[in-house]
Amino acid sequence: MKDQLAVAVGRDPRVYVSTISMVSVSCLLLVLGTLAGCEGNETKKAALTNEEVERLSYASAPSRPDELIVSGEVIACEDIMAPSPGQMTTAAAFREKLVELARVTTLDEFMELARPQVRQRLNTNITNIVLYRRAKRALGDKVDEVLDSAAEKELRKFVIEHGGNNAQADEALRAIGKNRTTFKEYKKKQMLAEYAVSSKLSRNRPATYSELVAAYDKLKDESFVQPGVIQFRLIDIQVAKMAVSDPNSDPVRAARTLAESLVTRIMAGEDFAALAQEYSHGFQAASGGLWTPRDPEALVEPYTILAEAARQIEVGQIAGPLDAPGHVFIMKLEQNREKGYRPLAEVQDQVERQIGADRNVEVLQQLDEEIARQIALADTDRFLDYCLERLHRLANASPQAQ
Repeated sequence: MKDQLAVAVGRDPRVYVSTISMVSVSCLLLVLGTLAGCEGNETKKAALTNEEVERLSYASAPSRPDELIVSGEVIACEDIMAPSPGQMTTAAAFREKLVELARVTTLDEFMELARPQVRQRLNTNITNIVLYRRAKRALGDKVDEVLDSAAEKELRKFVIEHGGNNAQADEALRAIGKNRTTFKEYKKKQMLAEYAVSSKLSRNRPATYSELVAAYDKLKDESFVQPGVIQFRLIDIQVAKMAVSDPNSDPVRAARTLAESLVTRIMAGEDFAALAQEYSHGFQAASGGLWTPRDPEALVEPYTILAEAARQIEVGQIAGPLDAPGHVFIMKLEQNREKGYRPLAEVQDQVERQIGADRNVEVLQQLDEEIARQIALADTDRFLDYCLERLHRLANASPQAQ
């Protein structure tokens, strides 16, 4: 029973990642980017200085055991029941499942089972506050008017998605634990959280040549390998198919003698393809001995000798006779490209996209570290213990006591 209820409580996803995935970057740039451009040099300080980080990371001591103060914002026990962005579970539903769990467990059991889920919700709330305050610091108070307008548009869009029916839209909001006011506040924080990340990414800063080269070198072995290509015409004289009049004659020697005579004729100007059609025992004889282009590393015995010979001659030249087990080959090289890498100029767009992705990861890691500092500075253990102990006590109190 306890395990089933613990699973039913559920786990929240990481907030700022899910928040970012839910908000359009282009929409955000239209809403906030324009405002930031009007703010002058001050708005360019999206990346906080060390002093600013220290100041914003200061966690004030709460005056009450049922509250936590992070970056000047108060978090109450009820706040950690709020669903994460994108979750359909309402605060009431989450709290009710915790109450159910509390009624069938001892306090120690309840604390052990509930703490991970509730801590995740608390960390979610702290994450939202950090990102919200970061964006507010960068954009200033003038952003509020723009955000109000943008949030109102989001609300109208929500109503339209529900057939333009206000009553139906309100019912849908109630189903996710929101009303029109809280929905708009939720959307504002989404946009500000996205801005906190996107403003620091400097997405529009072009990659320097040295960055391109470094990224290319890092990627080339995995992404930009260009296999070698070889194409040739082949006269394949197969020892087993040599017709000899004297049973004591050596078919290997006969094959070699024929190959030598054919090389002499080719060097004298006779057509290689015509001689291949007449004398070759290979499966491409009918097409003048022409093989399709292929990776030289894909050649198998006894044809690997051809790839080795191709390295010693130029396109258009002849190699042979080449002795291989059961065969004597004469090869005319038609095409040869060594294994290498696609050039940077050809793959620059892909390299630039990877640089952008790497920058994104770096920014998210920095935000992770900043949020971790906020969580470490706040006395979350004391706060969580108080909230869970109180909930367990209320869940098991008599109706008169409640």
